[in-house]
Amino acid sequence: MTPAQPRVARAKSHSNGQAAPGTAVPETGTAAPENGLRKAAEALARGGALTATLADQAGFRTPAALTGALRKEYLATPELLQEMGKGKPYDLAYGLGAGGGFNVPETLAYLGRDAHNLAERVQGNAYTRFYPLDGRQVPLTLTFGKKSCRVEARGRLAVGMRVELHRRVAGFLGLNQPVSGFRRAVKDHPVMGVLARKFPGLRIPQVPSLWEGLCWAIIGQQINLAFAYRLRNRLIALGNGVGSEAGDGLNDGYALAALNPPYPFPSPAQVLAIPEEAWRPAQFSRQKTVYLKELARACEEGRLVEETLRGMPDEEAREALISIKGLGPWSAAYGLLRALGRVDALPVGDAGLRASLKLHFALEALPSPAEQEALMEDFRPYRGLATYCLWKALGQSRQ
Repeated sequence: MTPAQPRVARAKSHSNGQAAPGTAVPETGTAAPENGLRKAAEALARGGALTATLADQAGFRTPAALTGALRKEYLATPELLQEMGKGKPYDLAYGLGAGGGFNVPETLAYLGRDAHNLAERVQGNAYTRFYPLDGRQVPLTLTFGKKSCRVEARGRLAVGMRVELHRRVAGFLGLNQPVSGFRRAVKDHPVMGVLARKFPGLRIPQVPSLWEGLCWAIIGQQINLAFAYRLRNRLIALGNGVGSEAGDGLNDGYALAALNPPYPFPSPAQVLAIPEEAWRPAQFSRQKTVYLKELARACEEGRLVEETLRGMPDEEAREALISIKGLGPWSAAYGLLRALGRVDALPVGDAGLRASLKLHFALEALPSPAEQEALMEDFRPYRGLATYCLWKALGQSRQ
């Protein structure tokens, strides 16, 4: 191991990985009364005006305080809420986020990393997929500009659903992640400070749902990335009932990619409905099949509820996840990091993390789990953001 590195300045942290109010991370203060804030957001989206009465009904002393809470919790101004309420495409400014900029090229490169993805498509600066929302699959296109992202949701949505979709899209883009706080905290660290400056505006890419993120975690266990992409596409095909030959048809150049995707990512019920005889020809091992079905049953039976986990501290959410068969510590950390936006989640044992720590900390051998935790301890409450920097740096070094 190398000599101990200087510790970064750390904010006091709650158990959910967020900084305590009044410490070094101003982006993560106490949340406003959720019910009143939601009602105010929906009232503005219906065309209402920002008034002292509306602020009072929402639990705020002044319209300015309500505006600040809307910007923090919904990444929206009153004017933006009024605009999105019209049901037309609108522009989400990156500057409404938690600071630290936004890296458009990196985001597009990540979203388009699998050119044959059956659920997502990147064409130029436009990203298209079905976005899950309250049991519906909403056709969504995000078109990335230099300073803002054009959000276009097709189909008729109630005002409340449009507001909630906006909130989720902002989270999907990672705009609520405390990137500027992370950069300040690590700026003097000889390793992470350099990496943070190397990737300005870098945010942890999110998936639209915990269910989808955990499916990807199970699929990716102990196989290479290229094969994981293939299995994910086969799951999407089987779940959407696209051809009984889905398993074989995707062996050769992703044959189904020509069948007019994107398709919705299958729901837990759709995965449970996949015929037993279809899994093996699609090259799913018996273990992965069992794990995916168990995850789907946990969702269907109410043993795993995303909104419940969102309200839990990190450790409680982690324990709830690893209670599901097929989800170990790595999968749980991946779900916290990539679906719940927990910026302190640490995927100990991840192959990329181990390799990048060895490379960038000049270690003689791949670090053990205990050594990984010790090296990453300096970066609380941003270990997830630090992990993503290490992943990106490893990919760049391999290129």
